[in-house]
Amino acid sequence: MKLLFKNTTTYSKHIYNDFLKFHSKKFSFRYHLFSLVISMLILFLIMLYVQNDYYGLAVIFCAGLTSFILYRYFHPIEEVHKDYHSDKITKEQSFTFSFYDKYFKVYTKKEYSIIYYREIHKIFETDTFFYLYLDSSHSLLLDKSGFKKGTPLDFRNFIKKKCPFKYKLAKNKKEIKK
Repeated sequence: MKLLFKNTTTYSKHIYNDFLKFHSKKFSFRYHLFSLVISMLILFLIMLYVQNDYYGLAVIFCAGLTSFILYRYFHPIEEVHKDYHSDKITKEQSFTFSFYDKYFKVYTKKEYSIIYYREIHKIFETDTFFYLYLDSSHSLLLDKSGFKKGTPLDFRNFIKKKCPFKYKLAKNKKEIKK
């Protein structure tokens, strides 16, 4: 199979911090809205059970609400902490991405993975990066300056064709005002 694009990106704390800021701006509203709606529904059930003298169920739902709120608050912090202290960030691990017609390969020093384009959840392009989300919480970061074969503009056109409806250009507020 013919190699179409090749990119090497080194993950560092600076790059990861920029990604976290981007991710937070894109997904925090939806995350917090979901948490609020579920919390309100559980709170409604608690009030309903207290009003109807089902105190045992009300206590169980209070424990559930507390657990839900704590999980929604602390789980993202734990995930970021785990990623931030992983080898890929602390040792500034390099990833090489080789793009072919039907799939792409992600290489590290020890192993590689094959990912088909249909497995990509979303793609965001910023001024300096392409973020390929595999799901809502896992993504691959491609530095635009890391292309060894092909250009970022050609890659943009290619990935838009391979993943229609998944690609979005993430514009900065400064760019919109211009």
